[in-house]
Amino acid sequence: MTALVRRARRFAIFLVSVLFLTVSMAPAAVDFATGIRHVVASGTLDDCNAKAKAALEAYLENANEPTPGEWIATGPVGPNMSPDITSAGTIHCYAHAGGYIVSFSCMVEAPNNPYSARALCEDLAANFEGTPQTPLATPTPPPSGCTTATLAGTWRSDSDNTLTLKMDQSGELTDSEDVVGSWTLSGNAVKLTYYGYHNMTLSADGKHLSGGGYSFTREC
Repeated sequence: MTALVRRARRFAIFLVSVLFLTVSMAPAAVDFATGIRHVVASGTLDDCNAKAKAALEAYLENANEPTPGEWIATGPVGPNMSPDITSAGTIHCYAHAGGYIVSFSCMVEAPNNPYSARALCEDLAANFEGTPQTPLATPTPPPSGCTTATLAGTWRSDSDNTLTLKMDQSGELTDSEDVVGSWTLSGNAVKLTYYGYHNMTLSADGKHLSGGGYSFTREC
């Protein structure tokens, strides 16, 4: 196994472990892209390192060089701009003849990013080379109010005015006594995890939730 392959594999394992810290806390998938590789006929490793750092900092954060010629950066670029690490990229610089070889690897957590790992890597490579870059897709604002797209909001029990559920975009809920639970929404079918499991139905106007022994109205 060549040194290039060993290093690429090591960084792939590192990136997977970094992103799975986030994936383990919420339903998500990891998209991995590698294979972009350029041979530069003339140039120094200092040139490569400077371009690698600049390219990573254009799209991600905290670019650093854990070992000479191997750059990595991560980014909190999810739809809510949370501090979770939801994307990562590496740029590797290797001396070759009178120039150097540079390679790019990226990982992205979906659906917390609206673009693919390949798109991120292509823009890193374009930035490195000083060629036109395609703007990465940006998150759309999460829906708000009484919408059938999400249960996010404050729900008050129709039978107990002291019971309210605050549901967030991530699928978590907290009641008025700080008891936690979760929710999922598919069409108008809701699975509520709160003191057990409850199959519920969301009304066509997104305002009422009923079934499984509960009935709630959203404040909106």
